[in-house]
Amino acid sequence: MEEKSELENELMRSTSPKPSVPNGSKGNECEQRETRITKENLYMVLALWMEEFPVVEQTSSAKRLNKVGVVFVLPTDRVLAADCSRDGVHGVARVMVNHCGKLEGCKVFVSRKPCSLCAKLLVQSKVSRVFYLPIEPESENKGEIARADNLFKNSSVGQSVFVPCVEQKVLDKLEDKLPKEIITPDDISECRDNLLKKCGWSAEWFARAQASLPWPCFEGKMKSQVDNDFKSLIKWIAVVKAPMDKGVAFPKVKLTSDSRVVPDCDADNFPDSKTAYHMMIFAKMLARQTDDPKTGVGAVIVRGKVPDIVSLGWNGFPSKALYGEFPRASDDDRALQKKFPYVIHAEQNALMVRNVKDLTDGILFVTKPPCDECAPMIKLSGVKTIVIGEKIEKSRGGELSYNLIKEYIKEGIMTCYQMEATKTKAKRLASDPETRKRLKSSCSNSNDV
Repeated sequence: MEEKSELENELMRSTSPKPSVPNGSKGNECEQRETRITKENLYMVLALWMEEFPVVEQTSSAKRLNKVGVVFVLPTDRVLAADCSRDGVHGVARVMVNHCGKLEGCKVFVSRKPCSLCAKLLVQSKVSRVFYLPIEPESENKGEIARADNLFKNSSVGQSVFVPCVEQKVLDKLEDKLPKEIITPDDISECRDNLLKKCGWSAEWFARAQASLPWPCFEGKMKSQVDNDFKSLIKWIAVVKAPMDKGVAFPKVKLTSDSRVVPDCDADNFPDSKTAYHMMIFAKMLARQTDDPKTGVGAVIVRGKVPDIVSLGWNGFPSKALYGEFPRASDDDRALQKKFPYVIHAEQNALMVRNVKDLTDGILFVTKPPCDECAPMIKLSGVKTIVIGEKIEKSRGGELSYNLIKEYIKEGIMTCYQMEATKTKAKRLASDPETRKRLKSSCSNSNDV
C-alpha cells in the first residue's frame, strides 16, 4: 500500500482540537483558555448522533415510531450509557433493562420527546430530569403525547425541551483550523444540510411543532432564535463529520523489521466499517470536550457482537479543576512545570467509568495512539482490539512514548486497526476570504426555514 501524502494525513488530523492564538496575542499557546461547548450540549449531541448508529432496520406492523438516541448521565456527571432504538426495543427501554439499579437521579438526554412507554419507565426509575430536542417526537400520535405528558405531570420527574446553542467563538475556532485544501465551506454546508434533513428540520415541521410537542411559547421571534441555535449545533457536528465523509478505511496494521507500523496488505480491514466510522466520529466529538490546552483525545469502548457502548472518555485535568491549578505547558513550551503528570488520558477515563467490568471482547476506538502509560491498562482490562484514528508514529523523545503498543502488536497481544484517508479532493477550494466568511455566517443567515 502506498504511503499517504501529507495532505491525507492532514485530513486525519483536521478534527483534532488544537489551540488557536488570537492575532496580536503574545505568550505560549498553553496559556489560552479552552473553547468548547457545554457538557449538556455535548450529551445532547451524542444522543442525536446515536440515531445514526448503524443497525438493520426491522420491518414491523407496529405503530410508527421515530428512532431515538439516548444518553444517561449519573448524578456524578459521568455518562452511564449511550444507546438508541434497535432490535425492536426503544432506546430508553434498552438502557433501563441493561442498567437497572443505577438509574435513580440520572439526567436523561433524549434526541426526541419520549413516547408513553419510555415516559412510564423513566418515571418509575426515578430519574431526575428528561431533556429532549425540539424535533419530531418519538411518536406524533396525540394520544401518545398526552399520556406521556400526564405521566410526567403526576410525578417528580421533570421534562424539558432542550434548545441547544453553540457560541460563535467555538465555531470560529473550529473553522480557523479547517484545512481548506481538503474541506471547504461547501463541504460543511452540504454535510450540515444533510444532517438537518435527517432530523426533519424544515418549514413544514416548524408549522406544526408548537402543537405537536406541544410547545405553547414556540412562536414569533423565538422561532428564529431556535432555528439559529439548532443549526449552530448541527454545524458543530458537520465540522467533525465532513472530513470523515471524504472517505476513510480501517486497515489492520503490523510492525515492520525497523519498528514502523504499516498496513497489513495480507489482512482484512476492520470487519464492520460502518460501526468504525460511527464510533470514530463519536470519539472525535468527545475529543473536543478536552480542557487540555494542546491536544484533544476521545475514546469509546464497545462490547458485544452487536456492539453496546460501555464507556467513553476524553483527556483533561482532574474533574472540577480550575484554570491555574495545574501546569499547562507541553514539550514544545518553555516552562519548568509540564502538564503531563496531571492530565488524565482519554483511555484512562474510559476504563475508570465503564459500566461493565468484563471487557474480554471489548473494542477500543480512540482518536490517537495509546501511549506507554495507557497501553498496560488497556491490556489489563482485557481489550484486545483497538481502532486508532491516527498513525502510530515513532516516539519523539518527549514526555509521552508509544513503544508498548507497538510491542503488543508485534507479539499478537493486541489487534490494531488504523484509520486512513481514501479520498482528499475538496469540492471547491476556499481560497478567498469571502467564501470563508460565508461559512461562518451560514447558520445565522440561512433562510432554509
